[in-house]
Amino acid sequence: MNSTSIELPPALSRRVRSEAKRQKLSPELFVVKTLEAELNVKRPTDKPSLFDQARDLCGSITGGPPDLARNPRHMKGYGGWKR
Repeated sequence: MNSTSIELPPALSRRVRSEAKRQKLSPELFVVKTLEAELNVKRPTDKPSLFDQARDLCGSITGGPPDLARNPRHMKGYGGWKR
């Protein structure tokens, strides 16, 4: 195992020792487990959304009805296949 030394502020050092003692771990093992847990947390990526990727396509089709969802005539029979 590799060794890394860090300096902690006194208040944080006390908290680490106190929590390690409460969990019946050495301070070193407590820090390792805490770091592993933090680094394994799944976080959202900074990738662009689908909308961001397709923004230039929005509104690019012409000639169709402006809003199919609001016109009952276009909704006739919608969902009928479920019955």
